[in-house]
Amino acid sequence: MNSIFSLIKLIEKRPAMYLGRNSISCLKSFLDGWYLRDPDNVIDADIMNDFQSWVEKKYDVSGNQSWCDIILFYSQDEGTALTNFFRHFDQWAKESEYSNPSSTGVASMLN
Repeated sequence: MNSIFSLIKLIEKRPAMYLGRNSISCLKSFLDGWYLRDPDNVIDADIMNDFQSWVEKKYDVSGNQSWCDIILFYSQDEGTALTNFFRHFDQWAKESEYSNPSSTGVASMLN
């Protein structure tokens, strides 16, 4: 698997299997490590930058805080922040180019 999008969709179904605990910080660390294993072969590496911009706009935040830190700040705890991440990620995907998978080449990632 070389898609961050499809990996996030797998993690959403069974977060404890991938993360060990229900935590947005664990998700961020997992995704960073997964990406850094082979960044040249990730087919959709830019989506987290797009998601970062979307989160900053949604919360009206600018600066150098990651999407993880922003969502966690506006959430009750790590577990709630993880739930909010998946909700926000789905909303972002619907509003972005990923809402039409046939035009982006990610149709198989949505299933």
